[in-house]
Amino acid sequence: MTQASLETERKLVLLEKRSNGLALISFDSSQKENWLSTEVLRQLEAAINEIERDPKIKGIVMVSAKESNFVSGADLHEVLKMNVEEAHAMSRRGQDLLTRITNLSIPTVFGINGTCLGGGLELALSGARRIATDSPETVIGLPEVKLGLLPGLGGTQRLPRLIELRAATEFILFAQTVSAKKALELGILDELVEKERLIPRAEEICLELAAAPDWKSIPHGAVAEAPEKQEKYFKMMERTLRIKTKGNYPAPVKALESIKTGLTQGMDKGHEYEARAFAELSFSEIARNLIFLFFTTEFYKMSASAKAAKQGFQPIKSVGIIGGGIMGTNIASWAAIRGFDVVVKSASADRQELMLETVTNNVNRAEKSNADDDEVRTFGTIKSANSYEDLANVDLLVEACAEVFETKIEIVSKVLPLLKPTAIVATNTSSLSVNKLVETLAAKHEFFGIHFFHPVDRMPLVEVIPAKNAGRESQSKVLSFLAALDKLPLPIKDSTCFLVNRLLCCYINEAARLVDLGTAINWIDDAAIDFGMPLGPWGVTDEVGMDVALLVADSLQDNIGERFTKPACLKGVKDIGIVGKRHGKGLYNWDESGRNIGMDPDLTNILKLNVSSEKAPQEECKKLAEHILLPMIDEAARCLDEKVVRRPREVDVATVLGMGFPPFRGGLLRYADSLGIPYIIEKLEEIYKEPGPHREVSPYLKQMAATGRSFYSSGKEVD
Repeated sequence: MTQASLETERKLVLLEKRSNGLALISFDSSQKENWLSTEVLRQLEAAINEIERDPKIKGIVMVSAKESNFVSGADLHEVLKMNVEEAHAMSRRGQDLLTRITNLSIPTVFGINGTCLGGGLELALSGARRIATDSPETVIGLPEVKLGLLPGLGGTQRLPRLIELRAATEFILFAQTVSAKKALELGILDELVEKERLIPRAEEICLELAAAPDWKSIPHGAVAEAPEKQEKYFKMMERTLRIKTKGNYPAPVKALESIKTGLTQGMDKGHEYEARAFAELSFSEIARNLIFLFFTTEFYKMSASAKAAKQGFQPIKSVGIIGGGIMGTNIASWAAIRGFDVVVKSASADRQELMLETVTNNVNRAEKSNADDDEVRTFGTIKSANSYEDLANVDLLVEACAEVFETKIEIVSKVLPLLKPTAIVATNTSSLSVNKLVETLAAKHEFFGIHFFHPVDRMPLVEVIPAKNAGRESQSKVLSFLAALDKLPLPIKDSTCFLVNRLLCCYINEAARLVDLGTAINWIDDAAIDFGMPLGPWGVTDEVGMDVALLVADSLQDNIGERFTKPACLKGVKDIGIVGKRHGKGLYNWDESGRNIGMDPDLTNILKLNVSSEKAPQEECKKLAEHILLPMIDEAARCLDEKVVRRPREVDVATVLGMGFPPFRGGLLRYADSLGIPYIIEKLEEIYKEPGPHREVSPYLKQMAATGRSFYSSGKEVD
């Protein structure tokens, strides 16, 4: 039996007529969470019909039958199957139903416990009052814009009438999700209660309203701002969005226009604009790409946690970190902030106190911020290891020292004999072979490569490289640990520079080859940013550091061969001492605040590289962007062929989360499919004929073209 037929047969909206004269409506999907599917809306409409037929009912209380979920929003799987007109009809039907609830002659009070997002919040906004539990599980938000959509059930109309215009607009445009306490401060909620008091208190409020003949005229909500003040604010926000979105993300622009239409032309016009915009956005390639990335990231995060829970393994609780540099310190800080007990050991004794002090300060700042936000979170303890013996009882040891094979061997070999037999060992590496480390160490402990990206607190991706001696239980533990750090752990085959750095080096090398051919160095970054990347290849190089970039480039050239031959300009840049942003001297110069103040004059004065005083023409930007991106698609195809990763979606989520590929394009390989494989091969053959190392299009791409397949129809997506 299909999920759809189960949904149709099961009562998803339960109606109970209570002895106190109130109707209690409970949402109870057959799934783990409640979603506002068309069937749920149909059943809710039927419940409202029945209530209207019963003159004895004084009011309505709506709650969820779930333990920690109210309603999580619209059923996106259902939305993706709709065409524009179907999506428009669904939005209008939902708007009409919610307007009907608002206009009932009896009051409706919502009792919220757990996640109340998207359509769930829009539903709650239709009520006379909203109360919620003070539980940390209760979160309130309208995340639709983040998915390339906008609230489509009246959210852009009701929220700006309930709370102050600026707060409502920012809440919608920036896809905010807040705690119950913050929602109360904003005016979205009317009261917070303990969980066991949720229904009794909601009923009390509902009965109080029902007892007042003029309950609808009781002042409630924001006072409308003067039209001239609204107009000034809308103009300011329109300018802000033009700069912020660069035309690549239409959802916030349409959401703002929907708010404006409703406030200036009336709610009916606002509803129609909202429904039409929702329908058009839901069918757009941008929204479908963003929803695809959302589903993919959620899948990997949830599966990492679910595996360990299902198999019942003892989770990792304590973590030892060796390495007093930026990465070791940041990993230790983040682990403690996320609730793990941390033992820190600097690789050099003279940095031990500094490492402990830095980690402690980072965690203290996070605790203060947590207290200010009234967020409930348990922080881990921090201990200093005076010797390697102090690491003996940790569940997971993470070595995060210099990216030098011999250094890692020297340090890890000292601590391995001291660890308990069940300890898992990991090395934070961006390029070194994990299996070679295990073989050299003759390690009996199960071993992993874990590649965190800088900065650790902001970059969500972590590449996980299990060594050959890593068993299923330890893999589940490591993936679950990283998911608890709020990271997306992506399993990668042990291979040269893994996935992201291999593709990133391809990107930087291709940019360098263009420079060798005489292209203005700043035009290349302009082209990448115009395409949607947050930084061009030279900006990325400055961020990661030229020393690190060249280390990766050398490894790829040594292990893969000619197609990764370093272009001449990279060798020249190294020779004149360009290191990167953290040392203030990169391809760009950076001031003390970290602001870019222009390209280093030595690039032209010493290396005689071409730097243009003019902006690159639009057509040239498109050509240059393809030149630096298409070889990366070819390299990604080789990674799939070599099973570095097994599915195109893994490449896409890695390129978006690990190197900033524009989310609105869905990832590198969804972008490739939008171009078409024959077109990519044609352009690659032109690029590969240019002066430089001998290169040929990968057999994987040629085979795809010969069989008329794309990345997402090649059979690689089947689990």
